[in-house]
Amino acid sequence: MSVIRFPRNDNDFAQSVVVFVDLQREYVTEGRAPALSRREPWWGNCRRLLDYARDSGLPVAHFRLLKREPFFNRATPFADWIEEFRPRPHEMVFERSLPSCYSNESFATLLNSLERPNFLLAGLTADGSCLATMVDAYHRNHRAAFVADASDSRARGGYGEEQVHGVVTEIAAQFGVVTSTSEIVSRSVGRKPSLVG
Repeated sequence: MSVIRFPRNDNDFAQSVVVFVDLQREYVTEGRAPALSRREPWWGNCRRLLDYARDSGLPVAHFRLLKREPFFNRATPFADWIEEFRPRPHEMVFERSLPSCYSNESFATLLNSLERPNFLLAGLTADGSCLATMVDAYHRNHRAAFVADASDSRARGGYGEEQVHGVVTEIAAQFGVVTSTSEIVSRSVGRKPSLVG
């Protein structure tokens, strides 16, 4: 049996919630076990995407991982935001202890209240929180677009960060759209943002 695949209208993402995951000091503080060895391209692209979302008036949501363990512990300064990505007072902030953003019930409720639930996903790490969120979005019939160049992955099992990130990006494409910062910014120029589309 042949399957005909119709192209999806990715322009819907011009009217998305823009979700930034775990832009916390644990990932950039030298000597901390979760720290990534590289900051580019994810840092610059997250900055560009955040500036774009703010300038466009898109709704911005920030997620923070908090655990009762030595890493990502609220009592340490390492669980705090990377200063450049600190949420503004009018932006949404969600906290969770499990990988998927959907583990925060308020976030799931927000998306369920939208006529066309969709969001852009950027931040850390692709091999953990981002991939878990993409899978959960797929199972809820929500549209997620993973902004791959505004994210990074940890080294695992003898494979470096770049190799792991490439594989995780391929897996994420099975559960939603994979895109880049430039594609989002260029495709969205001139579109009026709206939560309900």
